[in-house]
Amino acid sequence: MNTKRVVCCGLVLTLGAVLAVVPAAAADKSDVVGRAAIWEKEYNAGNLAAVQALYAPDGCRMPPNQEVVHGRDAILANLKGGKDQGSAKVKIVVTSAESSGDLGYGTGTYEVMGADGSHLDHGKWMLVSKKLNGAWKTQCDIYNSDMPMPSSSMK
Repeated sequence: MNTKRVVCCGLVLTLGAVLAVVPAAAADKSDVVGRAAIWEKEYNAGNLAAVQALYAPDGCRMPPNQEVVHGRDAILANLKGGKDQGSAKVKIVVTSAESSGDLGYGTGTYEVMGADGSHLDHGKWMLVSKKLNGAWKTQCDIYNSDMPMPSSSMK
């Protein structure tokens, strides 16, 4: 009899966990999770044009310790600059996402690695998405390191 109770409790807990996730996924019609996976995959493969295409034509990026980058051409240059400075691979985790109408947002964490797999940076990010001509695009994103600033930049 105890085995049946344990199995039933396990099923109820599993069902409860699944149902708790469903509203969160349904609340994000902009598919931040899917687009973040594409961003990570294409960046890591060096296909920066595919990453650039995820942004709205007038989109922006707000990189740390730099001016805002406006427009797809500037976004592509910013992505290339990161690669040129040794940011070979990224890992992106989405922690929340939601959309309403033609607007959406997402938040999460990131990790940047060098070509040899060494840890270069980690932090958090946020993006705002818009539905343009039936497709969701990143209107603007921002990311911030959780690591302390190097002492040489504190002068």
